[in-house]
Amino acid sequence: MGELAAVAYSSKTTRPMSSRDLENLLIEARAFNEKVQVTGVLFKHEGAFFQYFEGPPSAVAIVYERIKKSPLHHHLVELLNQPVDTRQFTRWHMAFTKAPLTTLQALSNEIWEMALPTLHSQQARSAGLTLLLKFWESAQLGGTSA
Repeated sequence: MGELAAVAYSSKTTRPMSSRDLENLLIEARAFNEKVQVTGVLFKHEGAFFQYFEGPPSAVAIVYERIKKSPLHHHLVELLNQPVDTRQFTRWHMAFTKAPLTTLQALSNEIWEMALPTLHSQQARSAGLTLLLKFWESAQLGGTSA
């Protein structure tokens, strides 16, 4: 498969985001990431984002620069930025800890929740996947790790 890299970060939203804002983010991110062969997951919990993404190192760097320049968030904290042996995600996911307001968000959440049992059962779990699952579990319990 070749070299792979992964990045995980948390950040705070710069403003409340409407359903339309989130849908636009989801559509745009999926299209761009598919084009450059980057996969991963983006969580939105109250005023926080947590994202883990992976792919060819040059593509991961391009996606990360776009993320850093985004006006949608601030206080970005890099949690992981390193080479990885294998992909944890073969597709792009987005999940919400509160009930999604639109059909696209609900479908995204449903796909994520269907993937959870497999992710939890992986014995060779990467550091990024471990961070991701901790954030999700904390958010589900009402806290935030971001």
